[in-house]
Amino acid sequence: MIDLTKESSLLDPITKYIKGKGFRLQAPELPFYNRSVDVYGFSRTNNKTIAIELKLHKWKKAIEQAILYQLCADEAYIAMPRKFIGRVNLDLLTKYGIGLISVNETGRCRKTVEAKQSSVLRIGYKNNHIDYLQRQLNG
Repeated sequence: MIDLTKESSLLDPITKYIKGKGFRLQAPELPFYNRSVDVYGFSRTNNKTIAIELKLHKWKKAIEQAILYQLCADEAYIAMPRKFIGRVNLDLLTKYGIGLISVNETGRCRKTVEAKQSSVLRIGYKNNHIDYLQRQLNG
């Protein structure tokens, strides 16, 4: 069981989840503008990047952050405890192309809303972040 009262408790299940989806290169708290992307990942297999904002319940704030992260990632997601997913306006997520991942008490993750390919992605930001991940891997 994981403690779903701490945002940091979502990190391990989410990183394992996206690793299983092919996003092998990852970084937590990746700086972007005046924010930090909670989890940023890159899949060499399909040359895609993913940005995930972890939130316990403040989904409106998470949408604002995920919209910004669409500039640097192919797909942007919000990850939240499953018990708060019912509060999220799914139509708003769909409108902005933001995905949603639920995390339950055992750490199991489930994609509730599929993210769309970002239409505002800036390749320079994406490439800079991929370079960062590769430098971290090579130490």
